[in-house]
Amino acid sequence: MTEYRDVYLLTKRVTNGDSENEFNFNRQVSYPVSQIVLLCRVNNLGLQKQALLFGGDSIYQDAKTVLVTGHPKADKLAFVDEYDPKTEKGIVYDIQMPRRHANSTAFFVYNSKSKVG
Repeated sequence: MTEYRDVYLLTKRVTNGDSENEFNFNRQVSYPVSQIVLLCRVNNLGLQKQALLFGGDSIYQDAKTVLVTGHPKADKLAFVDEYDPKTEKGIVYDIQMPRRHANSTAFFVYNSKSKVG
């Protein structure tokens, strides 16, 4: 079933330290909102479709396809009604395969806490 939802696009930001040195333990990683996209087309991915798309490596109970207009870049994604950007609390989806098309980008996203197999 197709839904239309508002989406936060999150990009990775490293603070308090040298981002080039991976052994710097003083650095903190956060994912602030870089862009809000309104009325994105969202489809749920069933377990069988995930096995076909991702090759059966990992299957998640909560996986979706999100179609965004334009060609934005994002490291993670969150839905407006499930995430509070001020406290950075809520459900954050990892992006598996961004696919760019003529006027849109399709993000295959999953909630890493909902791994089934």
